[in-house]
Amino acid sequence: MQNTHLRTYVKKHPDNKMAWYLLGKEYLGEGQEAKANYCFQQAGEVYEAFERSKAPADIWVDYQEKLVEMAEQKEKKHRVRKMWLTLLMLLVLAGLPPADAPGFNRDAANALASALESTDDAEENGSGNSGEDSTPVTNSNVFTAGAFGGGDQGGAALAAAWSGSDSNVQRTAVLGMQIAGNWSLWKRNMPVKYIVQTNSNGKLTAQSYDAKQCNCEPPEVSPKIKRLAQAWTAKQESAAALSSAIITYKKQKGTWPKNVAQLAQPFPNNILGETAPGMTQMFPTLLAMHQQGQTGKGGNTADGSGVNSDSPLDQNAAFIDTLGGQPFLEDRLEIIVDKSKHKLALISGSTIIRNYEVGLGGDRTPEGSFVISDKVVNPNGRSNGEFGSRGMQLSDTNYAIHGTNEPNSIGLDESLGCVRMSTEDVEELFALAPQGTPVRIGKDLLPETTLVPEAKDRYQYTLVPKQNNPNKTYHWLN
Repeated sequence: MQNTHLRTYVKKHPDNKMAWYLLGKEYLGEGQEAKANYCFQQAGEVYEAFERSKAPADIWVDYQEKLVEMAEQKEKKHRVRKMWLTLLMLLVLAGLPPADAPGFNRDAANALASALESTDDAEENGSGNSGEDSTPVTNSNVFTAGAFGGGDQGGAALAAAWSGSDSNVQRTAVLGMQIAGNWSLWKRNMPVKYIVQTNSNGKLTAQSYDAKQCNCEPPEVSPKIKRLAQAWTAKQESAAALSSAIITYKKQKGTWPKNVAQLAQPFPNNILGETAPGMTQMFPTLLAMHQQGQTGKGGNTADGSGVNSDSPLDQNAAFIDTLGGQPFLEDRLEIIVDKSKHKLALISGSTIIRNYEVGLGGDRTPEGSFVISDKVVNPNGRSNGEFGSRGMQLSDTNYAIHGTNEPNSIGLDESLGCVRMSTEDVEELFALAPQGTPVRIGKDLLPETTLVPEAKDRYQYTLVPKQNNPNKTYHWLN
């Protein structure tokens, strides 16, 4: 940005020390050291604090743009607060902890607060009163998740929590997903890493709950938040299954489904073999998202952001507990089979929702891309047959993902090419993965980590009647 914009801003707001500091940085970049030093002198403690904090240069570029944008807006108090949040987000993304976390440069935080409070907003109001409304905020708990590990400490998720906080959101909990290579690992019992809260005066605070990260003794997460977090993760899984089923229906029928019942029909129209609690309530929101083109092939919005803040769906009650007002697992569900590791994963984008151990057939198991075609309960006519209680045929082949009456073969290459799963695993996958789910089989695709919930935390579902196929005897290459 040209420094003429900053000069204009400084003339209008000579008490804004942050603006003086940014103008000095501009002059310094142009080699005008005398002018830069004068600006730094006017910046005072802001210069001292932020030179010590060593924030990356791109932060200042973004901040300058926001600063000028603020000057052009009528609602100056609102813009000042958004500016503060924007810079805090950028500091988090740059690898610095949030303002209330131990180790944060307190001088820089205080200087920033002081600089922002000295803008023309206070002059316009005629006093130093912030003008904050002390009306209690709506009692709401919102959740999101972020990847933690390998140098990533959930900065993007925390930044989103900061920017998404408003008078309608009292508390946003950021759950932590572990990282394995390029994958994020989804779990039912993901720990709470941060809680961002808005108090009755509209002030934001962030509390870290990771002792290693904050180098502190964080308080205990309340049982209520833990319980709500578990329910939230379960809800996101069923939303992902339902959203993927809607995509399959549109591809097969050429029209949109009218309700969940159209997705959960007897064989062979059993796009969903099972239904889960809450699907009826979520269906209108998910259907509208697809109809309005808010999700593409990967489930992201048309602009790639994953959240369309201008959409009325943002505040839809179905996902009012999710940051952004839309399902977290937006990408269509897919299945990946890793022959070298004997793993089968259910994924959404770069997030692994499940990573089961499976039995394979070595070189007899085909590699390539397929989709789930037939979904059959008791493919042998009984639950303890050689194909177990569930079978999912791979398109245009005589192979399937199915159960087995030889549980000891899991993890080995003993089949004639099919993918064998334990009873508990195949029944859960059958419930989660709709008909039409893409399947990719290859080598060295997944992490070694098995990702399966405890029995009590398994996906909860209700089996749709008549999921068997009495007119066919399956002879997959088991």
